[in-house]
Amino acid sequence: MTAIRVVNVRGLRSPEQRAAVCYVGREFAGWPSSLWGNPFRPRPPQFDTNMAAGTPEGQIADCLDRFRRRAAMQPPEWLAELWEKCERGAKPLGCWCVNATAGDSTPMQCHAQILAEMLHYRYVVPPPNSDGDK
Repeated sequence: MTAIRVVNVRGLRSPEQRAAVCYVGREFAGWPSSLWGNPFRPRPPQFDTNMAAGTPEGQIADCLDRFRRRAAMQPPEWLAELWEKCERGAKPLGCWCVNATAGDSTPMQCHAQILAEMLHYRYVVPPPNSDGDK
């Protein structure tokens, strides 16, 4: 079973390098804004009402939790469009955050890992056998 990869786009400058990645981040460094970018950003501690989210780790976890809830509320076409854009998993999802693969036991650090996980369970994992396992 193939995992959907997530790669860091830092250093990808040539058109060929950029074309090999399905970018899912915000507009930055010449990369256009993506429909799947994470609109939630860590907040400075003075603006944070959630004390647990006051640490950098807590802020990242809070942003990821908010993104996961937002992504779960999107229509099925939202994820289907990403699946097609990443050529059914052939292209890695690219973001500025992390260089990891969802499911490789790396702690979640990036919304792209959440997207990879969603794609994996929606399109890669075979549905359960309706007759039961034999």
